[in-house]
Amino acid sequence: RNQNLWILDQHACDEIYNFERLCKETVIHEQKLIAPLPLELSPSEENCVLENLDIFERNGFRFVYNPEKEIRHRLSLTALPHSGSGRDGKKPVQFGKEDVGALCAMLGADGTSSSDGFNAGFGTGADGSGLYGNNAVRRYAEASGSSQSVERHSKGVSGSNIVRLPKAIAMFASRACRGSIMIGDALSRKEQNAVVEKLHKVEIPWNCPHGRPTMSHVRSLAEWLLDDDEEMAAY
Repeated sequence: RNQNLWILDQHACDEIYNFERLCKETVIHEQKLIAPLPLELSPSEENCVLENLDIFERNGFRFVYNPEKEIRHRLSLTALPHSGSGRDGKKPVQFGKEDVGALCAMLGADGTSSSDGFNAGFGTGADGSGLYGNNAVRRYAEASGSSQSVERHSKGVSGSNIVRLPKAIAMFASRACRGSIMIGDALSRKEQNAVVEKLHKVEIPWNCPHGRPTMSHVRSLAEWLLDDDEEMAAY
């Protein structure tokens, strides 16, 4: 229609749609603890949790607050995020109290919570383990680094998504990849149109979560079409 030729990667297109859908719609289940788990947070982190309880709860955390205790020790965990048992073939992701610090950092709090395992909250393997090893998490963090994103994160959203833990982003990326159309899958014309229509709904459509381009511009066809018109006119 606009006289340009594009090639679309059907897997990458379907994957980024599924990834954004999972980020927006997935409800992370919570696992209630037998007894409250005391936290040792920095004052900034403690305030961050209290001011953003809805965000933490949407990520699967629950807290009890005791104003009688000293600052940094007033919060205890009563529930942690829970990704499933793994019986459905999806590898379960382990969440812990260190993930409170990871989410506080994403929301702009100062300090290194709980404090031994702060970096563990940024585990970024396909199952949420490992350090800084997942393109999806790096890309999500980079997209979150702009001033507009920082402002959105302060309100608990990233685009139309809520702020998600790095472990959850890695988990969503892995599941989106495995559940998407594969390269080599034969698609009907209707299925091809559906891929393009879904891509139209994606907020950041240029790459899949792991960085693979969804589309490539081949060339403008205007020159060829003009030559054809001239040849037809001459004929």
